[in-house]
Amino acid sequence: MNLTWTERILEFPVRAAAVDDFLRDLRSRGTGDLNAVLTTLNEGGLCREAVRHWIGNGWIVVAPNTPLLALTGPAFHRALTLEDFCGEFEDLGPPLEDEERDADS
Repeated sequence: MNLTWTERILEFPVRAAAVDDFLRDLRSRGTGDLNAVLTTLNEGGLCREAVRHWIGNGWIVVAPNTPLLALTGPAFHRALTLEDFCGEFEDLGPPLEDEERDADS
């Protein structure tokens, strides 16, 4: 059976929990331990696909001074679910910054 990268994360509780913790840290602190989540995923191809997806969607950026840390990207959205973050994307509306600007108006 060939699993997609999404299934290879979500169908393994330890991997899903690590990505969920990473996403929770991004939501609460604006940073996440990229090294910890990739170590838990423990598969080079899976790590590359996940990071490519997260960066490609603008949800994270790698910290310029330490590649072991991720920062929230310009399109990060607090309503982002674990499933969406792992490849099951749905339209979440405008990025976080746009909502914050609207609230300030």
